[in-house]
Amino acid sequence: MPLFSTRRHHPHPASYSNTSRRRERYYHRRDPDHVAGGYRAALANPNTTSAGRRHAKHELRAMGRSTHVPFMTKVKRTLGIRSTPRRKREQEKHYERGHRLRRRY
Repeated sequence: MPLFSTRRHHPHPASYSNTSRRRERYYHRRDPDHVAGGYRAALANPNTTSAGRRHAKHELRAMGRSTHVPFMTKVKRTLGIRSTPRRKREQEKHYERGHRLRRRY
């Protein structure tokens, strides 16, 4: 038996039931809308690889969802244009970093 085992040993398979596991799966199930939203975001993200886009499209089609990406999103992705200009992002990041350092508890 491994030294750092994560599996619990049950002496007898009949000594426990799967009811709690079934219940746990029900409450911790992935929300299909959130999953689809993640795949849609991957299609619009300029940093996503072409293989990643293919996978996202495949999964969305398997879910019966639309894989349409607006034309302007494709243009922005091709040109590397982001919704927030880099200079503004850098300024905000610099401000937040300085603001965190000045805070006293």
